[in-house]
Amino acid sequence: MDTPALRRARATPPLEPRPAPVADAASFTDLARYCEKINIHPRISPGMDEDAPELDPSSEQRYVVGDELGRGGGGVVRLAVDRNLRRSVALKSLAREHSQSALHVQAFLEEAIITGGLEHPNIVPAYELGVRPGEGLFYTMKRLDGQTLSEILDRLRARDPEYTEHFTLYRLLGFFIEICRALIYAHGRGVIHSDLKPENVVIGDYGEVTVVDWGLAQVLGPDGAHQARAHMRAGTPEYMAPEQITREGSELDARVDIWALGVILYELLTLTVPYSGATARETAGAVLLGPYEPPSERAPNRVVPAAIEEIVTRALQKQPEFRYVSVAEMLWDIDAYLAGAREQLRQTELAQRTVDQVEAILAGNLSVEHDLELLQSATGFDDDDASGRMGEMQHILADAYQQCVRHLRRAFRRVRNATILEECAGGLYWRIFTNLYPGRVQAPRVLAQIGSDMLMTLGVHALPAIVRAGTEIARARGHSIDEDDNPWLAIVRTLTESRSGDATRRGVSTIARFVSRIAFLRSVPMFERIPDHNLLPVCEACEERSYDPGEVIFAQGEKGDALCVIVDGSVSIVRDGAELNTCGPHSCVGEIAVLGETTRTASVVARTRTVGLILATERFRAIAVQNGELAMGLVAILNERLHVAMEREAALRSLTNTLLEKQSEKKDRRG
Repeated sequence: MDTPALRRARATPPLEPRPAPVADAASFTDLARYCEKINIHPRISPGMDEDAPELDPSSEQRYVVGDELGRGGGGVVRLAVDRNLRRSVALKSLAREHSQSALHVQAFLEEAIITGGLEHPNIVPAYELGVRPGEGLFYTMKRLDGQTLSEILDRLRARDPEYTEHFTLYRLLGFFIEICRALIYAHGRGVIHSDLKPENVVIGDYGEVTVVDWGLAQVLGPDGAHQARAHMRAGTPEYMAPEQITREGSELDARVDIWALGVILYELLTLTVPYSGATARETAGAVLLGPYEPPSERAPNRVVPAAIEEIVTRALQKQPEFRYVSVAEMLWDIDAYLAGAREQLRQTELAQRTVDQVEAILAGNLSVEHDLELLQSATGFDDDDASGRMGEMQHILADAYQQCVRHLRRAFRRVRNATILEECAGGLYWRIFTNLYPGRVQAPRVLAQIGSDMLMTLGVHALPAIVRAGTEIARARGHSIDEDDNPWLAIVRTLTESRSGDATRRGVSTIARFVSRIAFLRSVPMFERIPDHNLLPVCEACEERSYDPGEVIFAQGEKGDALCVIVDGSVSIVRDGAELNTCGPHSCVGEIAVLGETTRTASVVARTRTVGLILATERFRAIAVQNGELAMGLVAILNERLHVAMEREAALRSLTNTLLEKQSEKKDRRG
């Protein structure tokens, strides 16, 4: 937007004040005579505006008066130059037709005194009150650059694209807070504005907010009873509180300004006022008797936060006692909403910045992903040279994917309910799954573990988005997902089916092997409660081994460095040479020593040809720490084992007692 201040800023380099409009700015004011006497002639004038009137060297008046800026409330405001301070000011003088009216003269003086007594950054400052020969009463105040809030709202109503983009609700609420601060200060000084409206709020070219026109201001308390305004009923009907229409000024209090603030806030939300009519009388009638329409109903197509609507509704209660007690209380509620909105905005920006970082990393590795895809599709599994090149590419991608996961993990810790983060994680998940782990061709074990950890991290934060992204991939390949099945596993099966050509050399693809292993682990009591997607790291960590009959899998007295899930065959649990139990497929053995990191209390020996999945202690404990479901499953197993052990102990005690009783009975019979 092009404003006077911005035009001046462009025309005048910083720290180089514009020279005075005339070469000789001498005058015959007292200050000028003093300067002339000691031969001083100041010529700098950074406070003068381009449209200010030229200095008159022959006048003895302190102010040079120029064009009219506006009028109202019995006064006229003109642009002027303070010849002593060489700056532009606004000079308000009493209209000539009221110069002989005691009531109007008193009201004008009171307006100047009230304005001069309210020294606050959001209230227009008054500089001087006096009488000009031939002109009458005047007072000077700061000349304000910018536009009124009313003008801004008009442009928003006209759907001006520049204003719509610049003056968002968030920005408008920032202006509203500054208005509230001005009123809090004035009320603290015992002054109510009584004519608060968008026309009396000036938004400066640099965003400063100033409340102006205190011509109807009322001083509270005994002193206010003697004001000229005390016995008037005045204001702007659309912004007047009901009691302001029916009572005199001396009977009002700060709640009339709270009502006006409510109307302004309503207008910021809806671009309309809550009550209006064809005439001032009709508008007053609507204020007194008309029904209230909530902002969200008045403007259903505009964003109306529920919290702000509640604030408006409370401020516009027709009975004063039901409104806010003070503007400060109203401001607290606005601040509370904006604090949450600011945090949400900060989180949204953080989420978007994270997504941009991830997308930049992925974009930089598109060619590597493409080359790996071609190499995996065209190369045999036994091609050592190709395997080496694929390993190099997978290492590059692993580094890139890890950077992406780190960015996302940090953002997930700081951002709540960020859909764009979750969708980004969903897409990244399947890239890792496809290119690194499990991948068309199995990656080296260290990369497989890295990939497993990354998938688990993303799965914890964004499983629904992962399923959505996978479903889209499946549909793009012409497959449909069975909604009755586990959606994640259905997507994995789809990926397996779509790569059936990869299995021609080994009979089963890497991913297909993982699918079958997941299905098997789900049948093991320890893992049956764990979601399929969380079993991937368990699958990756397992090492499949075969044992001949009589071969020792775990030995009594050894450290519990692994557990074993029996896939096929059966094993014996042996303690001190005695067989305690036997276990078959789907059983888990050795896990107690693993969980407690203790030595084994029994040996596990293969009874028949046995196939088992060996899971090392360190890897298993790391997975359990990351996976709450697995940890709970382990607790359940420990409880079950403890319960069985207690039952066995109780049974042994009972048997021992029975045997002792029988021995005692035999002794008694012999005696």
